[in-house]
Amino acid sequence: MTVRWGSRLRLFRRYLLEGLVVAAPIGVTVVVLRWIFIRLDSILGNFLSRAIGLTIPGLGLAALIVVLVATGWAAHRAVGARLVATWDELLDRLPLARSVYRATRQVVRSMVGRERYAFNEVVLFEYPGPGRWSVGFVTGPAPRALRDRLGEDAVTVYMPTAPNPMSGYLIVYPRSVLITLPVSVEEGFTYVVSCGAVPIDRASAVLAGLPAEPAAGVR
Repeated sequence: MTVRWGSRLRLFRRYLLEGLVVAAPIGVTVVVLRWIFIRLDSILGNFLSRAIGLTIPGLGLAALIVVLVATGWAAHRAVGARLVATWDELLDRLPLARSVYRATRQVVRSMVGRERYAFNEVVLFEYPGPGRWSVGFVTGPAPRALRDRLGEDAVTVYMPTAPNPMSGYLIVYPRSVLITLPVSVEEGFTYVVSCGAVPIDRASAVLAGLPAEPAAGVR
């Protein structure tokens, strides 16, 4: 009798764990999508609800999509392009807004727009210490003063945090300590956003050949 109950308990535990493996990703996806939906819907949804005196779920999100599409269409027209240029020029004259606006515009254009040159290379480097590796994206050459101080070629690397790549750290590294990964920027970001759950298979050979000792110049 004890053996039978033990067998049933093991089966119960096994099915419970397998059910969790199947249901957890679905549940997390639903929660995240619901959170995104509520946040985006509330941008215009609250205003529209007060205007028409009726709450319609999804109306704010639909209106937001229409506004964004109309804005994108207008930006490609002659008048819209001039308005965007005027808006850019206006914000560039405001000290605090200028810095925030420029940085946000560049990050958004780099991730979802056509200007993907800002992140042009996926690299691996030892951080936060020897023997511990992080994935980053080369954004361009380091400032000349830093290159002169290091006495060698150096680049600026953006290291995003997982699972939110919009936040991260900006680090200047000598080119000699970086390992270039043979993957696209999109694959690199997918790897970061998924917290490593989606592997970068094309970099397997590089990852397998990582040096056992800290790279030269890393302390």
